[in-house]
Amino acid sequence: MKTLMKKWTDMGLFTKIMIGFVIGIIAGLILGPKASALAFLGTLLTRLLTMVVAPLVLGLLICSAADVKDFKTLGKIGGKTIAIFLGGTAVAVAIGLVLSNLMQIGAGFTMPADVSYTAGEVPSIVDTLMNIVPTNPFNALSTQNLLQIIFFSLLLGFALIALGEKGEPVLNFFRAWTEAWKEITNIVLKFTPYGVFGLMANIVGKYGLDIMLPYLKTIGACYITCFLFTIFVQGGLMVGVYGGISPKKFFSTMKDAMLFVFATCSSVATIPLNLKCTKKLGVSDKIADFVIPFGAVMNMNGTAIYEAVAVVFASQVFGIHLSVTQQIMVMVTAVLASVGTAGIPGSGLVMLTIVLNAVNLPLETIGLLAGIDRILNMARVIPNIVGDAAAAVMVAKSEGELHPELVKDED
Repeated sequence: MKTLMKKWTDMGLFTKIMIGFVIGIIAGLILGPKASALAFLGTLLTRLLTMVVAPLVLGLLICSAADVKDFKTLGKIGGKTIAIFLGGTAVAVAIGLVLSNLMQIGAGFTMPADVSYTAGEVPSIVDTLMNIVPTNPFNALSTQNLLQIIFFSLLLGFALIALGEKGEPVLNFFRAWTEAWKEITNIVLKFTPYGVFGLMANIVGKYGLDIMLPYLKTIGACYITCFLFTIFVQGGLMVGVYGGISPKKFFSTMKDAMLFVFATCSSVATIPLNLKCTKKLGVSDKIADFVIPFGAVMNMNGTAIYEAVAVVFASQVFGIHLSVTQQIMVMVTAVLASVGTAGIPGSGLVMLTIVLNAVNLPLETIGLLAGIDRILNMARVIPNIVGDAAAAVMVAKSEGELHPELVKDED
């Protein structure tokens, strides 16, 4: 028994998560609906990570903004980051549209008569932008409104830059604050394998493996597009060609974060682990601490892929032809919609209303896809977090803040 405990203790986080993931699937298949009794483990993990994210992002971005030292440099880094995010998302949507059309993912499918969905009111662009500005920053923290937290954090960081020496005591407080929350995060991450076990057991037990069959083409299109985009665009072009880092090394370093986000379906919850992986690639703290939290909210490559696949699915299921112009409209709208998508499970399903409305497709599509949303979500979150890391590598490279040679290889 002691030998087994020692082996478990000596295992890396990736191995532990993988064991929890596989055993969770087996438990779900054996126990069936009774596996819901294990759901509390996944809920506990989610609650612990939710507890960590808002205060961690607050501290990271305040310190990152202040560490840049001047507004011009911060604006340059921010501008590069946003440009990479939007460009990558546009490419992701284009690949999703092309592949979904080639696969004819909705052809031959008959919508069940009792499927319906009532969509809420879609906010205007002006309202969306106004909602980024918090009326109460403490309320933004308590409600986990990350866009508002980012706005407030950067504003406070700007103020501390402007104050100079007078701002040092406050800045030192937030440096200590950030380190404390990093340590809390390390403690929380030790529970990850058990939470993943509970999550997977509950999902497989509830839905079984047969849930994938009716929507096999849609699931296939989403997974294949995410795979191609992640391997060739993010790992190959962004990191390999531009960043000068071997794609093999990149994905080897990112494997912990990729498996974690696949199981939890939360880009935001993966921020702490993604930060660790990104810094192991040689990205400086200054760049990683800014780009990764920012990307968890702003960079939704996989969500945009999902929206493109869902639109093609809807058009073919309902027999509605989409012109090239309309599909370009889908691409533009998906890029903009993905920017405002919070990195939490299920949010892409809500944001899909914006894209469907843009090309006048039935909102009943959301009801059709809701049953397999979790399965689709498991694929689409991987390009989200890998895209954040790839963007951090590109920004760091352009700023002379990428030093992979200084990082020691770890087992």
